[in-house]
Amino acid sequence: MRHPAAVAEKTIAITGGDAGYFDLMKDCIASLQSVPEGRALALGILDCGLTGEQRAWCLDRGATLVVPEWDFDFPGRDKLKDGYKALTARPFLPRYFPGFDLYLWIDGDCWVQQGDAIELFLEAARTGALAVAPEIHRSMRHYRHAWGEFFAVCGAAYESCFDKATAERLVRYPMINAGVFALTGGAPHWQGWATVLGEALQRSTDMTDQMALNVLVYDQGFVCEPLPSRCNWPVHHATPAWDAARALFVEPAMPYDPLGILHLTIYTKRLPALDVRELGGTHAGQIRPRSLRWPGRTAI
Repeated sequence: MRHPAAVAEKTIAITGGDAGYFDLMKDCIASLQSVPEGRALALGILDCGLTGEQRAWCLDRGATLVVPEWDFDFPGRDKLKDGYKALTARPFLPRYFPGFDLYLWIDGDCWVQQGDAIELFLEAARTGALAVAPEIHRSMRHYRHAWGEFFAVCGAAYESCFDKATAERLVRYPMINAGVFALTGGAPHWQGWATVLGEALQRSTDMTDQMALNVLVYDQGFVCEPLPSRCNWPVHHATPAWDAARALFVEPAMPYDPLGILHLTIYTKRLPALDVRELGGTHAGQIRPRSLRWPGRTAI
């Protein structure tokens, strides 16, 4: 049921990237607009180096394109591609796209399977909290056999951005994924995130935006609303299962709830297929190669 306050509110979904990322961004945008919850939102694009043809494709879909600046001065900035601006610009989304009550950010390597996840992000953000989906689920490998790998990678990123004490303390908490989030335009989190990120960038550019967001919540106490993992499913942590009867990607554990937003994290965005367990159908119980890209992409 739609929240009463949502009747007159202005809400925008924003993604962004450069020309090399655009094939993924097309899936993100088209999948967003394939569901009623996504079509109800304005669309913003951080243009970090798109081609003229790519810009035209976005404009045809009603998008507002904004070229972000370098919002921070930090060591090594001149060696980074313009696509990195899609990370550093996010604490300033209300400035780049002014006049909205609610902001939904979605990484270009995400795609929407079920629109109820979008509405859940917005409903959580209306409380004044930062709506996010922590990377924690009973199926995820980094809370089972891959804990050592997770600890090493994320611990090193925390330490490079902040210090060893911060790393040892926060690496034990569920990682807040910054790839999909929602926040009201007037929330204090924007300035808080900008401050922490600006300081961390003086030390490192390794996962700095996400590390800063976790410090903002866990160390500085900015309120967040943690949503179910199905709202932002990091594929490299747990490959989804395929439910043949429903023609949906689902959580790989009972009761096999459908995933709302799939996030093709790290190496998974480059793979043509992954080994996916099938539920039901003629191949029930088998593990077969299947693309994890948005199934509707051939119609783009």
